[in-house]
Amino acid sequence: MTTAEQLTSTLVTAETNDDFSEAVLTLRDGARLCFCHRVGERWAKSVGPVGREHDAGLAEAFLAAITQFRLNAKHLDIQFTDGSRWDERLQDTD
Repeated sequence: MTTAEQLTSTLVTAETNDDFSEAVLTLRDGARLCFCHRVGERWAKSVGPVGREHDAGLAEAFLAAITQFRLNAKHLDIQFTDGSRWDERLQDTD
């Protein structure tokens, strides 16, 4: 199973802010993968469940496997060390 497939199977929710510059993927263990992509600022981090923020669990493993990501109004595109890619739309289009 690729890293992208593993992410898909453990993903519970995917949320973004109104201008699509930040996104949070919540995983089955409550850990979160957080992304920021705006002018002059680009980062990804792993955070544990509320109350246990230091215990990043699954999110930490996914973070270590990320080689590149892109976040914009069209999608969140994450590329992993195994060559797999998770590319999902984070909004509904009319």
